[in-house]
Amino acid sequence: MEVFAVDHHIWAIDHELLGLPGVGVTYVVRGEEIALIETGTALTVPQTLAGLEALGIEREAVRHILCTHIHMDHAGGAGHLAEALPNAVVYIHSSMAEHLANPAKLMASVRRAVGEEAWPLHGEMLPIAAERIRPAEHLHLDLGRDIILTAIATPGHSPDHLSYLDHKSGGLFIGDAAGLAMDRWGLAFPVTPVPAYNLEAHRSTIAMLRTLNLPRIYLTHYGPHDDVTYQLDRAAHRLDELVDLVERALADGDPDVAALAARWVPYPPDGPAGVVARSWTQMSVAGLIRYELKRRQATG
Repeated sequence: MEVFAVDHHIWAIDHELLGLPGVGVTYVVRGEEIALIETGTALTVPQTLAGLEALGIEREAVRHILCTHIHMDHAGGAGHLAEALPNAVVYIHSSMAEHLANPAKLMASVRRAVGEEAWPLHGEMLPIAAERIRPAEHLHLDLGRDIILTAIATPGHSPDHLSYLDHKSGGLFIGDAAGLAMDRWGLAFPVTPVPAYNLEAHRSTIAMLRTLNLPRIYLTHYGPHDDVTYQLDRAAHRLDELVDLVERALADGDPDVAALAARWVPYPPDGPAGVVARSWTQMSVAGLIRYELKRRQATG
């Protein structure tokens, strides 16, 4: 577990998502009230709690837990954190609240999406009482000390995906809206997962983010980035590469998911982040294939 300052009112806790440093963070935003952004999985919660202790934050002081979307690497730890942080409520898009209240169906879906190799790294979600879940899509959260967080719809990666604008810094907590940039592991690509990925919405979101002239983006995977234009341009370029690979494979009639993923993001199979690279790239290829086949079926 590592804790590092991001801004004078924002810290990041590297909670060793999927068993590795440099893969996922929970952000801590401190005004008069304290908010956490992103929860990691159930297995990251002990590191997040240790990070709060290192920052001198009492568990009772945390009032808000914000999730960008329902995927388990972003919301899977929400129930465990809610249990450990008794005064906190959890915010997520209202269309996904039922999955926090009753996560069994979500866990089964994630297990299919990430594959059996990566599934043991996610842990079991705990249900959250409905009265502790809040809709996030119109969030305007005043934490005091001129620190305000508002939600911005950023669909594509998932239909429920939200990003959170920090008005104090001007930075945007971006979740997976424009992919990942895990510099420690040399991995940078957009994630296009099954079952509800939408390419058109994803491209529109990246284009919209360009218009915001953001000074900084806070990635869940991983950390703050001031080179916003570069990161968004790279995400769009890598997405175009994947679309081209998938379209060519479908034209040839041989969309081999593992082979396409290895071509798109070549990564040493024995590297420490190999499981993450294989799981997320194969999930992305499968998600884009599914999207394209559905699109073709719909257009006849």
